[in-house]
Parts: sequence; C-alpha cells; structure tokens
Amino acid sequence: MASVTIEKRSTWAQHIQIDVVTLQKLGLPNEWFVDYYGEPPHPSNRPWEPWTGGVFIHYMGSLLPFSPDSEYHCRAEIAQIWKDHAIDQNVGDIEYNFLVCPHGTIYEGRGYERGEANGGRTINVGGREIGRNTGFYSIQGMLGRFDEPTAAMLTSMRKLIYHLRHELAAHREAGNLIHPHSADDFPTECPGTHLTRYAKKGSAIDPNPPQSGGGGTTPSPGGPQLRIISRSNWGARPPREVAKVPASERTGFVVHYSAGPPSQTVRAIQNYHMDSNGWWDIGYNFLVDQGGRIYEGRGWDNEGAHTRGYNRSHLAVCFIGRDGDATAAAKRAIRSLYEKTNQVVGRTLSTTCHSALDSTQCPGNDLRSWVRSGMPVDGLSDVVGGGESGTPGGTRSVTSQQQAVNGLGHTPALTVDGVFGPKTEAGVKWLQTKVGTDADGVWGPNTEAAYRAYIGTGTSSNGLTSIRSAASQQRAVNGLGHKPELVVDGAFGPKTEAGVKWLQTKVGVTADGLWGPGTEAAYNDHTGGEATYSDGGLTTIRSVTYQQNAVNGLGHTPALSVDGIFGPNTEAGVKWLQTKVGVTADGLWGPDTDAAYGRYHDGARLTVDGEFGTRTIAATQQAIGVTADGVWGSESKRALQEHLNTWADAGLIVDGDIASATVKALQKHLNSMTGAGLVADGDWGKATTRALQTALNQGRF
Repeated sequence: MASVTIEKRSTWAQHIQIDVVTLQKLGLPNEWFVDYYGEPPHPSNRPWEPWTGGVFIHYMGSLLPFSPDSEYHCRAEIAQIWKDHAIDQNVGDIEYNFLVCPHGTIYEGRGYERGEANGGRTINVGGREIGRNTGFYSIQGMLGRFDEPTAAMLTSMRKLIYHLRHELAAHREAGNLIHPHSADDFPTECPGTHLTRYAKKGSAIDPNPPQSGGGGTTPSPGGPQLRIISRSNWGARPPREVAKVPASERTGFVVHYSAGPPSQTVRAIQNYHMDSNGWWDIGYNFLVDQGGRIYEGRGWDNEGAHTRGYNRSHLAVCFIGRDGDATAAAKRAIRSLYEKTNQVVGRTLSTTCHSALDSTQCPGNDLRSWVRSGMPVDGLSDVVGGGESGTPGGTRSVTSQQQAVNGLGHTPALTVDGVFGPKTEAGVKWLQTKVGTDADGVWGPNTEAAYRAYIGTGTSSNGLTSIRSAASQQRAVNGLGHKPELVVDGAFGPKTEAGVKWLQTKVGVTADGLWGPGTEAAYNDHTGGEATYSDGGLTTIRSVTYQQNAVNGLGHTPALSVDGIFGPNTEAGVKWLQTKVGVTADGLWGPDTDAAYGRYHDGARLTVDGEFGTRTIAATQQAIGVTADGVWGSESKRALQEHLNTWADAGLIVDGDIASATVKALQKHLNSMTGAGLVADGDWGKATTRALQTALNQGRF
C-alpha cells in the first residue's frame, strides 16, 4: 500500500477553461478537454528510466505570491498550468509528473509516465550523462518566486520521494538523486532561492538514500511485480520484418549476456544488431539489466536472432553486462521471466545458456554456472506486460485500450496493467458497441477510427499518430496485383506514391497517395486484414505542429511559423533538423528521424565539428563504459579496444596503444554502424572524429 495520497488528474481537469477562439480553432468543445485530460496519464513513446536518476524540484516562479484560500484555488491553478503547457506551448499535456501545493496536497500530472519539465539535455552525475527527462521525475512546488515553502509542502515532498523510491515496481522507481531544475548550469532560476536549498540529498525532503537502485548499477529490492518495459518505452525502432512462431514450437529458454558495459542501452544493442549485423530487429526476445528491469525485445511470439539453429525453438533473454556483472536482482528477473514464459507457452521449457548450444563464451562463467545449477533465486516476482509486440489489433497498446475504455465511463473501471485478459476484452467490446463498430474485442483500425470520431479528434497526444509503414504499403500494393511489383525497400518515392494511388482507386477511396485512416479502413475491408506493430506494418509519425516546434526548439533561424501547414519552409526546416541529428535529410519525419531526434534532444548534442575535445571524449567514454571525465587516458584507450573487439570482432591486442590497427577497426565499425564512408587508412583525422560524433549523437557506436 502506498504511504502517500495522490490526487488524480480528474480533480484539477474539471477546472480546465479554454477561450472560445481557441476552441473554435481546435474544433472541440471544452468538455472534451475536461474528460480527456481527466483520464489517467497517457504513456510517452520516449525512453523512461527514472531509476538511473531521481527527481528534479521545480517551482511556479510567478512574480506574485501564491496564497490559495482552498484546494479549489490550487486545482484551478494546476488547470491553468496545464493550459500553458498543452495549449499555449503545444506540448500535449502538463509537463510535470507531480505538483505539491502549499497545503501539502499532492496532485498527479504525468504521474508515473515520463514527463517533459526538466529540460532537454543531459546532466553529468559522477561522470555519467543521464537524460534530464529520461532519468528524472519532476516535482513542482506551487510557489511564487519569493514564496517560502510551507512545512506541509516539504513534508509531502519527502513522502512523495519516499514513495517514488521504495513503493513502485522496478521499472518505475526513482533513483536516489535530488536536484534543482537549475542543476548543472541549466539556464533557469527555478526552483528559486527558498526551494533550491532543499533540492539536494540530505535535506528535509530527502527520505534518506535507498539502499539499492538509483543509477542502474545496483540491484533493486524486488517486489511482488515486475512489469516488462515495452518497446515504445525504451524507444525501439520498428522491425524491418518479423517471423511468427506458434507457442507449440517453443521448447527452450536460453540465457545470453551482451558482453558490454552495464551502462549499455537496449537501443544501442538494437542499433548494432540492425545496422552492423543487418538483422531485422534486436536479436533477443527479452533483455534484463542490473537493476532487475525486463525489456521487451522481439517478444513472446516472434522468431529471434540469437542462437544458430535455435532461433525458433528457444526464447532468449540477454543480461546487459559482462561476466560477473549480474546482480541478484537481475537473476531474480531472469528466473521470474522464465516462469512467466512457461505460463505463456503453456508448458515447462528446458533451460540452457548460449555456450551450451554454440561455440561461444556467452553468457560468461557466472551466469553459465547459475543456469547449470537450476537458476536458484531468493523468491520470485510476478512478471506482467510484454504484450506490445503481440498486441491484439496492433493499433493501440493494451494500456491505451484500457485507458480509453475507462475514459468512456466503463464500470467497474479496468485495471490499467497492460495485460489483455478477459476483462479488457469485454471492456473493448463495450467500447466498440458504444462508438458504433463491430464488437469483436479486437482494437483494429476501424475501432481506432470510430473511437477517434466519437471523442472528436484525429490525432493522439504529443502529436504522435500511427500509420502503415512505407514497406507495408508497398507490400499491400503488390498484394493487390500491381504491375510491375514495387521494390519493398521502405522508401516512399514516386513509384510507391503511384502504387498507393492505384491501390486507393482499387479499394474505392480518393487517390491522393496518402495512406491515412480512410485508406487503411477501406483496404482492410477489401482484404480482411490489418497492419500490426508486430509485423512491421505500423509505424508512427509526428503532427506538422510538433515537427515545427521541434525544428524551432533546436535553434532554426528564422523560426518556423507553428501553423500546422507543411509547406516549403517546414520541409526545409525538417531537412535542417535531420542533418543536425544525423539522419538522411529527405524532409520526411519517419521513425528514424523521430528516434534520432529523441536521442539528440535527450543526449549530449555533440557538435559535429571533427574536434576530439572534452565533450566528445566524455560521450565516447560513456559509450565504452568508463568514467566520463573527458580525459583520454590509457584506461579509456583500452576500453575502446575492448569495445571494438566486442562489437566489431576486431581482434585487437588490448594494450592502450591507439595505433593504426585500432584506428582502422574504429573506422570500419563507424562505416558499419552509420554508413560513414570512411577510408579505413588508420589515420584518425577530422573525418573520423566527425563520424564518431555522428555515431554518438545517433546512439550507434
């Protein structure tokens, strides 16, 4: 049971008031915003790892004092903060995770989902670069610039921080850091003189550092439940292809390790598998880190790319780290995942490790011995989630389906746990009946379109919407008999556009070459099929308004007009952004641009200038798993050689001598990961450094 009471969003959403002119422009009634934003927080599609950091403390910062007479005034003020963020700044929602008023009442903003209030870059903590929003909750103290925090506010902040550290599932728990918004020279006075003195470890709001978690290098204490971190939450790229495996074919459960530093991100492993190895997707079905957090890879029902000859018969879990790095929490998570796998496939699978099935050192002596001894652990956790890659219908995550059902008034409210069970299926059927579509319990494009029509909107929060990927459009055109067949390469060029227009004519919709909800519904009616995330068919794009804000946010001059119209200026701005974040500048904001923008926005934002200076060195050090102090010494040089041996099979002698052989291996690795086009001549010049900076900005090193 939680030790703290948190008032839900609905308590302040009822105070939302939007002016008539804005409502007319948006084409929505005020009641829609009250209802929609009174729902539980909607998940972000961006990486969210609060255990690596902790909390940032904020204030309102108004020149006038904030002295509310009652909770009514506090709630009305939060509704105004929401309007400032969601409507005036067009960021989709209130940016804070939680707000604490002078009476000590705690209000839910984005809650346990990722917030966006902490600024877009990283913070250096003991040589580690942690994303300010990726790794930290944001807590706002509702104070004016010159207000003193009340005792009730400070007490509630302390209780809230304790709750975030100790009472949540591992994938939601906060690390032990407390920082002011202005930390690390961030350009703001927030949270002001009076609150800044409390925004630190050991202060009156610090409930004492936890004994575990907070930084990703020590195990979490475990608990009754381990929620699988979905692909969208760790920022996965869409798979190029998939191959389904029925549960009846599964016979074994195989344990791997990544052989890299525990600081590796799942996205970095996916990039290596897709860009260097040329695989469809990350190779493993699931991954586990030192804190005992489980990440969805290819999921339960897709063929892996992990063990020659056993990719269909065996589900693979990879521990992120080297031999000897696996903690008790990591082993508990692996064993708990194994038990969950047995439930999913309906029988007990054999357990083994990579080296028992192939000639390899993987997963190292420690995990190998542990697997051979029966994977003993001190207690198990209930594993939940992991349904994104196999979500029924594929259009909307299970969590979002549950939230939608609840938002339309289903009673009793569904538990929002990401598990598609009988109650969720019944709830979806209830919603389908309510919005006027076939009540089959499967949330496909027709249900999505009917639901959006019912609630009066055609886009999701944060400017993100789902569409059929270019490759899936090409396959669909070919499947209906287009001649000549399109090349299925995922590139939307003139031939694909012409093919889509041909298909649209065939299925009876306007032939405009744009595959939107109408085309999707007509195509599905024609064929009886649906695109899903798990088959690589669905992908995501951003609204034009979001793209314009993103371009402006990275410093484009002159600033684009944020008008939602994709004209020549916006196209040029998107190309400018794509060049800045290191992807092909084609003016089309697709999954690669979205992922690269997210990494750049949250990362070190290296200037690609060919100078191997302190910031580039520190970013390199973080990638290869040594202290990011910006000093290129012998330890860093040896770590680079080990990194190249692990990820490029370079076969280097690890002696700290960055001679021609090491540089050639580096250049070949950069070519493999980013298509840098370097001549592997062993000369580390500006071109090599520029390629390295680009790879680091893209998370592809």
